[in-house]
Order: sequence, then structure tokens, then C-alpha cells
Amino acid sequence: MGRMVPFFRRHRAFLIGGVLLACAGILYARKPDMFQRPQFWAEDGGLFFLQAYTHGWSSVFESYAGYFLFLPRMVALLGQAFDPVWAPGIYVGCSLLLTLWVAARTLSDRFPIRPGFACALAVVLVPDAFEVLLSIANIQWILAAGLATVLISEDPKTLRQKVHDSLAVVAIGLTGPFSVLFVPVFVWRFLARRSIWSGLIGSMVLIAGAIQLSCILRHPATIPPEGTIRTLYGGVAIGSRLAGSLLLGKWVPAAPGVFTGLSLAAISLIGAAWLAVRPGAIRRPRMWMGLVFVALLAGSLYRCRFVLPELSHAGYGARYFFPLQLILLWLLISVFQDKRRLHRMVSGSVIAVILITNIPRLSYDALIDLHWNDYAARIRAGEAVVVPINPAGWGIPLPSKH
Repeated sequence: MGRMVPFFRRHRAFLIGGVLLACAGILYARKPDMFQRPQFWAEDGGLFFLQAYTHGWSSVFESYAGYFLFLPRMVALLGQAFDPVWAPGIYVGCSLLLTLWVAARTLSDRFPIRPGFACALAVVLVPDAFEVLLSIANIQWILAAGLATVLISEDPKTLRQKVHDSLAVVAIGLTGPFSVLFVPVFVWRFLARRSIWSGLIGSMVLIAGAIQLSCILRHPATIPPEGTIRTLYGGVAIGSRLAGSLLLGKWVPAAPGVFTGLSLAAISLIGAAWLAVRPGAIRRPRMWMGLVFVALLAGSLYRCRFVLPELSHAGYGARYFFPLQLILLWLLISVFQDKRRLHRMVSGSVIAVILITNIPRLSYDALIDLHWNDYAARIRAGEAVVVPINPAGWGIPLPSKH
């Protein structure tokens, strides 16, 4: 082992590159059509492309669903700088790079969970990821995990690290509502470390969260005509989409019964609590991750409070469970740092079960080819055109520029 450490240090860049290349390869294996013929998904085109096309730079300051989405807006503006035929490829490419950035964060010396390569691979192996992977529309859910990596990492020491962390928390903090949820944990982080940089980073998250919260509070609440909250199904959703999805994989019931769902919910919550607070290595970062897990879960259930029965169905609203499943995978991997061999063996067995049961459903059916290239010439010419995109029923109603 002593000889291996210098080897890894000398070849660190190549090893990191190899892991990230493997992550890209897994993404290709899961969604090859997005590499071969990139296409828009939902808000990729129906919101970001449309508003960047019609409003230009001012679209960056437009909220959606009650909060700002800075990074997707910037990608949309980048897409406007090139010929329309390249737009879907630019969106997919940027989503790929941002996903690999989150994976790369886990390979940093400052990231406490080991082995880092397993954490990086976990980013692209999360089971419930159909609508999340390679889509700028849902990149915020992957970036939520990226913000969590900043949370538990050691404070930056070099100027490059300080600039990197600052840009990351500002950009991610203004992309989605997650900075609002993370503020209490960043405050605890500062109180625990009492370092200048933990205070500065926490202040940046606090400011971003305040901006997002003020936008959320001004956003009109939408309550469906029959707005009934079926609380019991919140527990069923937790069980079905966490322990059920991870452990049963392909064989998770599409619509589990109440008893099954609540039993799986107990496994999910008890397991997450034990993984976060158990004695042993890196306990405090694990506890921070546990609080992030609770905040994300509570936020998702509140956001979906009127559709909890639907949320318990396998495949519905996968984005809400992506960061939750990833955090559970990271916490499972952290057990390999425990001194107790039994803990490591149990964790390894659970991870093996997750891989075995989920491999059959890691690849997804290709999106319908709606022939974006056929519309690119009309967009280039500034014609009024409605461009169909996935999923079915979505389109981009582009006005004439003449």
C-alpha cells in the first residue's frame, strides 16, 4: 500500500481523467441517442431556448416555478451564439460537462468520502435518472448534489480553489431552490469550523438563498381544484422511490401497496439515519449530508403534496429522487472508511444488490426523433414556426423575427 500512494500521486491527473472518461462512457451506454442525435427535452426548448431566442440576455433574470435558473439560462444564451442546428447538441454537451464536474468534485483531495472513484461513478449510476441525465432542463437536480460536495469538502487553501468554490456556490445557489434548503447546514458548517472561508462560502449561499426565497415568496401559489393532500402516500413514495427503487431495482412494484410502501419507507429512513450519524470516520460531514437529505426530501414532498399517490409510482417525477438516491449511495460508500469489517462487508453487499437489481433498467429507450435539423433552416431564417420536441405534446412556438 505504501508504494501505491506515490504512484497515485504521480499519475493523479491520468487516473482522474480515466474515471471521468468512464463516467462519460456510462452516460453514453445509458442514453446513446442523446450523443448520436441530441434533442431537447421539455423545458430545454419550451422554456430556455424559446426565451433566450425571444428575450436575449434579459431571459437570465426571468424566474420559472418561483426561482431563478442561472446556469440553464446561460447555456441557452450560449446556444443562441451558434447556428440553430447545433442548439440541442450544445445543451446536451453542457449538461454532460456539468454532470462530470459533480463527479470530478468527488475525486478532489478535499472531498472526505472514499473511495472517490466510487462516488464519481455513483453520480452517473443513480437508477431514477431518465429525465435528469443529459438534460439542461433538470441539471439543477444534479447540481444540488454538487452543492453538497462543496458543503462537506475541506475549506479551500489555494487561490484557484477559493475562486472555484466561490463561483460554484454562487452559480448553483442561483440555479434552483436548493440554496434555500442548504442555508442551515452551511451555517452549522461555519459554527463548527470557525474559519474565514467557511463563513464567506456560507454567506454566499445565504445571499443566494435569500434571493431565491424572495422570488419564491412572490410566486403565486397554484392549488389544484381538488387539492387534497393524501399524507399517507408521502410515506409510500419515500419507500417506493428510495429503498424500493435502490434495492429492488427493476422489480420494484409500479404502484406499491400502503403496507409495502411504508415498510420500505422505514428501511429508507432508518438506514439513512444510521449511515449519517453512526460513530466512525468523517461523522460530521456525514451528518451534514444527512441533514441535506432531510431538507431535500421534505422540499420534494411539499412540492408534490397534491400528487403524492402519483409520486409513489415507479418512474413518476424521477428528478425529485435523483439527489436523494445519490446521497444514499455516497453514504453507503462512506462505510468503506469504517474500521469494522462487518460494516464494510454489509455495505459492499448492499451496493452489490443495488447494482445487480438495477443494471437491467439503467439504459433507457431512445427519444422519438423529431428531426430538429428539418426546422433549423426555418429558425435560421427567422420564420414563425412551432417545433415539436420530446416528450409528446411539447413544442417551441417561435415567433417571426421579421
